[in-house]
Amino acid sequence: MAYYGEVPWHGLGKKVPKGISAEEMIQAAGLDWTVDLKPALGARKINKKGEYSRYEVVRVPREKEKESPVLLGVVSRRYRPLQNSEAFKFFDPIVGDRKAYFETAGALGEGERIWVMARMPEVMEVVRGDDCFKYLLLSNTHNGEGSVIVKFTTVRVVCQNTLMLAMEDGQKAYRVRHSKQMQFKLDELADFLAITQQVFQEAEQTFRRLAAVKMTSERLEQYFDAVFPRTDVQKKRHEKPPRWGFLQEMFDSQPDLQLPGVQGTLWGAYNAITRFEDYKEPKQDELPDQRLERTWFGAGADNKLTALVKADELAVRWKN
Repeated sequence: MAYYGEVPWHGLGKKVPKGISAEEMIQAAGLDWTVDLKPALGARKINKKGEYSRYEVVRVPREKEKESPVLLGVVSRRYRPLQNSEAFKFFDPIVGDRKAYFETAGALGEGERIWVMARMPEVMEVVRGDDCFKYLLLSNTHNGEGSVIVKFTTVRVVCQNTLMLAMEDGQKAYRVRHSKQMQFKLDELADFLAITQQVFQEAEQTFRRLAAVKMTSERLEQYFDAVFPRTDVQKKRHEKPPRWGFLQEMFDSQPDLQLPGVQGTLWGAYNAITRFEDYKEPKQDELPDQRLERTWFGAGADNKLTALVKADELAVRWKN
């Protein structure tokens, strides 16, 4: 793992200077390896092309390192790998033109998932003293369990909460499957980059709309219920889910949620949820890479996006 700037919350990685190239970031993050497809154990030939029914995705040992091959996953014959160096090329148009710079990159597990985050130079100010940095987050999997994805994210400067954004059509991310059409779809990413500023501008407008909505106890419960609905039993007994208590406590006392313009607003309530997902869940202990997987790519990321969508819906309703 490698990073630019302050040490990340997980405390892992190698510090790098600002503005390094894709090749330098790959080296620093320890992603300078490739994967290969080999016939899986017990797989059979299925056609005259010599193709097998299943393949193993194997991480190839680096020549200068004392490594052994690592099995990352088993896939079908339709699977097409995307090498780490190819994934980083997505950022060439913006990093090469100094429109963004690499801030962090790494791998989860043995390399089943790799990711890289590039920061855009502009900062969005939601309210005075509450800025958000803009990022593009790319992730690629080598175990056959996911697609190549690119997400829009922002990070609140005052607390380092990661806020997930949706694209104009409501999609969570741009996805490219590991198939024969993968390269064609990757070529379309150049067009995808053209909408980045639009997505961030719309996000800034949404955040400011949330900051303009004052919350009451009734509104706060409606919002929590929209994101984390009560069960029928809880409704019948007039009980509140335990996590509502954590969210209420954060909303009322978390220092970064008591800033002028944030305190008592829907923007503050939304950030109570993002902070809860980043720092309070799950109840059991988890390793740093497990936490990153959950909050960036798993249930935590989904919950944060749902929280934003529901907040915006309620902001429009309560404005009228």
